[in-house]
Amino acid sequence: MTDAQIVMSIMQNDPRGWRHICRNMKQGFASIIGKTFSFGPTAKDDIEDIFQDSCLVLMQKIKGGEFTVSREGSVFTCLVQIGKLTAFNLIRKRRPLTSKEEITITVNLHEDKQDVEMPLDEKQKAQDEFLDRVFSSIPPDCQMLLKRFYWDHKPMDEIASILGLRNADTAKTKKNRCMKKFKDIASMLLESDEFAEDAVRAAVERAALKELLEEEREYSEIPDIAIAALDTEDKDTDKKD
Repeated sequence: MTDAQIVMSIMQNDPRGWRHICRNMKQGFASIIGKTFSFGPTAKDDIEDIFQDSCLVLMQKIKGGEFTVSREGSVFTCLVQIGKLTAFNLIRKRRPLTSKEEITITVNLHEDKQDVEMPLDEKQKAQDEFLDRVFSSIPPDCQMLLKRFYWDHKPMDEIASILGLRNADTAKTKKNRCMKKFKDIASMLLESDEFAEDAVRAAVERAALKELLEEEREYSEIPDIAIAALDTEDKDTDKKD
């Protein structure tokens, strides 16, 4: 996929863009972050977390119109820069840095030509994490309905069929109830109905992306021979269809 295709797929919540990033960029991302920062024995888990956080920020920037494709490879460059800033914040929180370390890391942060602002301030990140917990606390059927609506862009009649509801009106009523459950729990942060809708949409998108990234992580751990077998099964299924 080209960078323009990746950005378009992310805008449309098409999982193919994220799969391409995971399968073609993650290894290079991990290599750069691992060479730039010293995490010690927790390196593998730390880099996995940093990759996930960086993908979440990349999605936010693309959907917020803060990222444009300037050249081929700029998606990877942006992702790595976000990763470096995220890693820097993580290390600085864990222990005081010496002046030499600060200088070395700062040079590494600015070695790429593409400038990337700090991923998220602490207050915004804390709010997002709270809203993510709110979303995970509402009933599973509400989570599924909201994902189908905000992530998959399914129409209400199709959502009704998926969830076994009577019709589109029933699905719409259930959606409103699910939104109310979310807003009741997070009322302190949600100043208006319009803001609440944006907050729910963003929480749904983060939850769906985390789920997709976890699926890709599990996929990457499957032995190559098993992956080849799965791919063959998929092709056979496509032929039958």
